[in-house]
Amino acid sequence: MGTSGTFKGSKNGLVPSWVDEPASPPAAIPSNAGSDSTDGAGTNTGDPPNGTSAQPYPPIPRIPASSGLGGARGNITRGARTSDERALRRGAGRYVRASGGGRAAASRMPNSRAVASGIASLARSLANQGPIEALRQFNLETMAGAPAEDVFVALTNMLCPAGGTIDEAIARDAMLETVADLAASGVGNFNELSTDDLREFFIGVVSRSIEGKILNEVGTNAIAVPSDIAGVERTQAMLHDFIEGCVRDEFDARQTNFSDLDVAAVDSFVDDLYGAALSLVEALGDDR
Repeated sequence: MGTSGTFKGSKNGLVPSWVDEPASPPAAIPSNAGSDSTDGAGTNTGDPPNGTSAQPYPPIPRIPASSGLGGARGNITRGARTSDERALRRGAGRYVRASGGGRAAASRMPNSRAVASGIASLARSLANQGPIEALRQFNLETMAGAPAEDVFVALTNMLCPAGGTIDEAIARDAMLETVADLAASGVGNFNELSTDDLREFFIGVVSRSIEGKILNEVGTNAIAVPSDIAGVERTQAMLHDFIEGCVRDEFDARQTNFSDLDVAAVDSFVDDLYGAALSLVEALGDDR
């Protein structure tokens, strides 16, 4: 399968006008999302793999008040004011350290991890079973052949509907910003998505969710210090590039194109990737 252009991601986080249009109420997420269980007629049976059931994420732990987030905030503010990429990296790294390290920071992003697992499951099923069956697990099979951005907006409303918690809003924003990048890249309909397109979309969502989490915890005012819009955009681009580079390095190290992931291993793959990428943010943030 080919596309009209490989999706590489945008630096501007531009959200198209149709994102804010009212959406119909999302359908409930099926309990067997990500499962390949079907009956003889190819109909999804609704049974989770191996007789297991989805387990809820534990409550999101809070960063202690004495955690040292001031160091993270100070460095990000300094980096924004002076366009100092090293200070921005240091601020991101110190956020992860204050959170207790990569795995602890990842544990504070349950909704983002759940959304990323949904995308990985979609990519796995698309590669192994085709577009209709890939979308069937989210009750979106009638959208096979629709423009890719429309499918992903519908998936966004399914995985992270509007009006949720802050953590859910971070996951939703990450999805919508990456959908905007996908639309700007000129990718055609969903059935034409390539393995590269799906990888870039997944990496984009993971990267933007981590970026959004850091800015939400540290304070969005820290990155709004420059007096001109160009300065703010430059700061956001530097922080985004750093985080995306860490996510991409860890994803590439796992040498997967999603099709080889076992359905029962998708969640653990995503959890491990988030933890490892955040650990790399911490390590490289302090690398002088």
